[in-house]
Amino acid sequence: MVVPLNVYFKIPIERLTELGVLNAYIGIDNKVFVDPSLLRNTDIAEFKDGASEIADYFAPVIKLLKAVKEPRDVAWEEAFRRLQFKEEHGAALGYSGAGTSGRGIGPGLARMLVLRGTQIVRLGIEDPEMFELIGLFQENFGPDLLSDMAVSILKKNFFAFTERVTKTLNLTPSREFNFKRQTFTLPVHPDGENALIFVPADFLTPLPIALDDSEIAEVAEFNAEVRQRWNEIIAIAGKENRDPSKAEIREMLLASPQNLADLITVYKKAAKKGYDFAKDPFGLFSWDYIGRTAAADFPIEIPIKQPKTIQELRGVLNLIVAQFKKNIEENKLYEVLYGESGRPRPEVFSQRLFYAIADTYCNANNVDLNREPNAGNGPVDFKLSAGYHARVLVEIKKSSNGDLLHGFQVQLAAYENAEATRESLYLILLVSDNEAPINDVMALRSAALAKGARVPDIVVIDARKRLPASKRNK
Repeated sequence: MVVPLNVYFKIPIERLTELGVLNAYIGIDNKVFVDPSLLRNTDIAEFKDGASEIADYFAPVIKLLKAVKEPRDVAWEEAFRRLQFKEEHGAALGYSGAGTSGRGIGPGLARMLVLRGTQIVRLGIEDPEMFELIGLFQENFGPDLLSDMAVSILKKNFFAFTERVTKTLNLTPSREFNFKRQTFTLPVHPDGENALIFVPADFLTPLPIALDDSEIAEVAEFNAEVRQRWNEIIAIAGKENRDPSKAEIREMLLASPQNLADLITVYKKAAKKGYDFAKDPFGLFSWDYIGRTAAADFPIEIPIKQPKTIQELRGVLNLIVAQFKKNIEENKLYEVLYGESGRPRPEVFSQRLFYAIADTYCNANNVDLNREPNAGNGPVDFKLSAGYHARVLVEIKKSSNGDLLHGFQVQLAAYENAEATRESLYLILLVSDNEAPINDVMALRSAALAKGARVPDIVVIDARKRLPASKRNK
């Protein structure tokens, strides 16, 4: 089930907005994360001491790291224990989706944090904010884990905030949940077991903490050596058409204690802002409304109401995909794939846009299908209602995606091992004049066909921005 909180609780969205609650989707990733830096100047009563509580949690960890003499000694083991965080359930945000569990920070990642933390304190850096910045230069540690870490430390605060909202709006279903000898009245997730934990929209951002070019090049705290090295890293990455690697950033920052000290100073001074949910420039939450509106504006007739075979299922999807292609190429739906600034929206927007359109078409035609978007970036899964014996995965990728060819290779491998009742459609959105990546995928498919292999179908959709008619005719 994919449903926004206001629909689940049958209340106007304005009621949640007035109380500062993210109107998250239940059952799908919301792609926004708690940014600890946004807690510093909050007016939300339950979180007025949130930033200091996070700092207070890490202060003794830093003391332990300073005391470490060798791996596995007493100080190492205690720091290791404190840097593990259980999977969080119910927080309506992040990679895991509302009501499901996040990755958490297990033993492997905790060992990495101890190692990297020890390196940092030995450089003389003892500021607790260093743990908020480790994701900048450590592989496998992204905004989801930083968010999980913050939510875990402030779990009581989130419970108190959620309880206030629940009682203010008289939300149902709700019941009492116990946490550390306290009882909180919290809303119940659709699974009937877990609590839903509300998250203040002010604390959220869709982006990981990053080194902005201007922060490196212009902020006075960074010394000339760092600026020069950063410009070199940017230049190399630009030539190779990639972002700077975390290894490159790590080498630059750990080269001198002053570099890390400057970074923390810049981080503290940065005027951070949360995501603009009203404008929603990335389309993280507007995809549902946009998709359903497009489907209503350009309806289709689906004659098969209860597909019973994989062939009939494919017939239904072919109609939906053909209309999706027409909507983008002929009905100007390509315009929504780009934000107000003209920059392309994230690929996940396109994937969820297709889900919303397909879901609307099925509902409008009373088509009996189970359909759900993958919890992360990935395919939309269509399954026959009767026994789930037949299913088709529809995966959408932009032609600019560096993993375009790899993604198709994964689908090929899955085909080799899949039963005949599982099939795939690979939808490629052409977003630039460079068609070489698409040609590579087509060549791979042709080679596999020549060998007699089963292969996914490929549909290419021209989603490039068009010039206005007045300019095209000049």
